[in-house]
Amino acid sequence: MKEYWTSLASLLGVLAFCQSLMNSVFPPELRFAFLKLFNRVFKLFSTFCYFDITEIDGVNTNELYNAVQLYLSSSVSIAGNRLSLTRAVNSSSVTFGLSNNDSIVDTYNTVTVVWEHIVTQRQTQTFAWRPMPEEKRGFTLRIKKKDKNLILDSYLDYIMEKANEIRRMNQDRLLYTNSRGGSLDSRGLPWESVPFKHPSTFDTLAMDPVKKQQIMEDLTDFAECQSFYERTGRAWKRGYLLYGPPGTGKSSMIAAMANYLRYDIYDLELTEVQSNSELRKLLMKTSSKSIIVIEDIDCSINLTNRNKKQSTRSYNEPEMLTGSGLGDDFGNGNNSITLSGLLNFTDGLWSCCGSERIFVFTTNHIEKLDTALLRSGRMDMHIHMSYCTFSSVKILLRNYLGFEEGDLSDDVLKEFEEVVDRAEITPADVSEALIKNRRDKERAVRELLEDLRSRVERNEKNGKLRGQNGSLEEQEKRALDSVYAEENGGEEEEIEDNICKSSDDY
Repeated sequence: MKEYWTSLASLLGVLAFCQSLMNSVFPPELRFAFLKLFNRVFKLFSTFCYFDITEIDGVNTNELYNAVQLYLSSSVSIAGNRLSLTRAVNSSSVTFGLSNNDSIVDTYNTVTVVWEHIVTQRQTQTFAWRPMPEEKRGFTLRIKKKDKNLILDSYLDYIMEKANEIRRMNQDRLLYTNSRGGSLDSRGLPWESVPFKHPSTFDTLAMDPVKKQQIMEDLTDFAECQSFYERTGRAWKRGYLLYGPPGTGKSSMIAAMANYLRYDIYDLELTEVQSNSELRKLLMKTSSKSIIVIEDIDCSINLTNRNKKQSTRSYNEPEMLTGSGLGDDFGNGNNSITLSGLLNFTDGLWSCCGSERIFVFTTNHIEKLDTALLRSGRMDMHIHMSYCTFSSVKILLRNYLGFEEGDLSDDVLKEFEEVVDRAEITPADVSEALIKNRRDKERAVRELLEDLRSRVERNEKNGKLRGQNGSLEEQEKRALDSVYAEENGGEEEEIEDNICKSSDDY
């Protein structure tokens, strides 16, 4: 045993002598230069190149790191052997990502790349203006040198787009409203928000299926038509006007549009807006991929048609829109906006401060609105929310009672078809009748038919059938056409939809 320790001591002495000799012959500067040269030679003959994406760039969070993390949490990460599960704040789903020091293979345009998640311990900091995390995190991207230009030019942009889409799809949508009197919330924003949980969809919407399909196609064309708007020099926005009697589903239509596109909703209360400048500030603080809604615009403020003969106001006189909704005589004079300010809000220079936004106006009396609000570019698509039709009743029977095709007899369906158009009943009234008797389906159908018959008799007695005086939609169109004819010296102006495709005028 003694000989063993003696041999070990001699070996350590030889190693110490060799180390001192190496330091004398090869100083640290020379060794560093040699390693640097070796790395250059290795990279010269290597077919791969590497890119590091750290979590923190200096003192700021690296947005690209978060985007890569979200992108790798998509379906491509299923191929990983070790995954980490997370659920972010305001998220409706669980996402999974790459675990520490694990790697995964991805393919983009037939090019194979390798992502590796590198996690190391950060050195202890003696002093720092901003505390740093204990772990140093980052992604390393390994690609072939021949694919370098392709990856840097388009792959990283593709990752950013996918990450934004995943973030929008996972997070809960919000319903915003402008703060009272223009006050700011704790974040310094003029909007207050609550989670948007409205269950309305186009499947549950009581509306003609053909018209619903046209609206869905128009929304899809808008959301997927960014290149068209850029090529034609138009702002990436679109306006919809929902008009019709109360209870015909205008608010449900807005909710269905938001759920279909997965957009946030900004419910603008004009009575709380004090000036045109405040209206512009509200618009600037809205986000992209959102729906800006002004409901019952004919009731919230005074928007009397300037071309009505009974109006005593001059056409060229600036018209004030008071927030009280009672006109200048009853308004307080402090919270008023002009019609010009509202028009610029929807179709002026300030409306271009953002992208992929939809403006939705609702009204019960379209003929009361100024025609400047109705032209293309402000309200591109006019959607008439009418009384229940036979197809609408079948949708409501399916939603509330679970009736599918063939569950009702042909005689009952035929009777529904004969009376529903003449009854002039709103979807809200039909829904209430079905909810009241939803536990007894036969009774619900029977009482609904009785209600429809009584409405038909009452309408015939009062002479209110649509077949006698024309439909409400046709009457409103005639009122608008007469206004257009008066403006253009008897020539009727044709409203065209020139965004991505031609659409029908509702």
